[in-house]
Amino acid sequence: MAEQPIHLVDAGASQVAYLPSAAAVVSGLPRIGPVPGNKPSQVLPKEALQAAQGGVIPWGESNDLPQKIILQASKSTIIPRALTDTATLWRGGGLIASADEESVKMVADREIKQFLGSISMQRYLLEACLDMAWWWNCFPEFILSRDRKKIVQLHNNETADCRWAKPNKNGELDTVLINADWANGASADDEATIRIPAVNPYRYDLVDWIRSQKNVYKYVYPISFPSPGKAHYQLAAWDSARSSGWLDVLEAIPLFKKYGLQNQMTLRYHIEVPSEYWEKVYGDKWRNATDEGKKIIRDEFLKGLMDSLTDVKNAHKAVLTESWIGYGTDTTPRGIIINVLDDKIKDGKYNLDMAEGTSHLLYALGVDPTLFGFSSAGVNSTNGGSNKREAFWIFLSKAGPYRDRILEPLRIVAEYNGWYDRYPDLTFSFKDTILTTLDTGASTAEVTTPAAK
Repeated sequence: MAEQPIHLVDAGASQVAYLPSAAAVVSGLPRIGPVPGNKPSQVLPKEALQAAQGGVIPWGESNDLPQKIILQASKSTIIPRALTDTATLWRGGGLIASADEESVKMVADREIKQFLGSISMQRYLLEACLDMAWWWNCFPEFILSRDRKKIVQLHNNETADCRWAKPNKNGELDTVLINADWANGASADDEATIRIPAVNPYRYDLVDWIRSQKNVYKYVYPISFPSPGKAHYQLAAWDSARSSGWLDVLEAIPLFKKYGLQNQMTLRYHIEVPSEYWEKVYGDKWRNATDEGKKIIRDEFLKGLMDSLTDVKNAHKAVLTESWIGYGTDTTPRGIIINVLDDKIKDGKYNLDMAEGTSHLLYALGVDPTLFGFSSAGVNSTNGGSNKREAFWIFLSKAGPYRDRILEPLRIVAEYNGWYDRYPDLTFSFKDTILTTLDTGASTAEVTTPAAK
């Protein structure tokens, strides 16, 4: 008898099978094959999970990499300023919510205007921009109302204080740990450690999933700018200046100069006085003086001479010293010789190394020297107005992906709170102030840059 095929029919979470040969139906079979609505595939490096100690996935070998980076980067005269300026330029003049991409006017919606204009939102925006510039990682949280019907606040947690807890039994990262003392061995179980549930940004049904939960009133929505090979803690591009060693070079040069200035002998003049000078000039006063008396004579002579050489009031005046021809057949001129010593510091030692290191640092930071007012004899930079305008436009053209990530949590707010129901094409835009040419009649102008829908 020919073998009869088995017919499978979907029945929700399971499958139903019809067996023609037995004229029977079998139900409750486990699902075979792809399941609709499966979560996106994500993997975590095995070595990172194996290294997890105290319930924490470490950030760096000792779980203190952010703290080490802050310590070293804070010694730079460029990094904190450049990253801060980058963050403030991303933030621009704040946000508006418009009905669509073509509109540049804020929607006439009291709820949306109050949310965007709130102090908490203004603080979130700047803090998230700064964390994104430093780390390419942010761990903001949104807070729900008591009835869980609205998201009422966005709050940015300090990225350097955040760590991922070990994955749950399903291999998912679902908890963020916050502690300001990771560098001193803090663990997930410490009393000071705050545990906050984290959502998976890749869930297609994220908003519905949040609504379905109970007794949870805040979630971390992790955002990051992707970097190759990093699954949980991203690595900002500017960190290459540190890992390559150029930051060590730039840190060492000022120390060389500092300690060189401190330890260098501060001799300006070398004064040569013939031994016979003292007796010839001072006569019996010298011949009858004790060793201590002769020392006093030398000191008084030197003091008077140095006063003449160094006193500002004596600038451009002459110094009179006696000289004579040597005795007998010796015709060598005798007398006081004043030698001006060469200043070894003024040659600009390490200046070229500093300029080269600075160039590498600016490359890593993605900073246009023109835009940030940098000027150096060793680094090409042009600070004209037209150069700054073009540099700013280039900066804005590259800012979109970073701004989009920073506003991802706000898009969840818009969906959860029903804003998209009222305005299907709701668009969030940044207000930017740009420099203009004099022929426009104004030195600046405001433009809006769409960020996310």
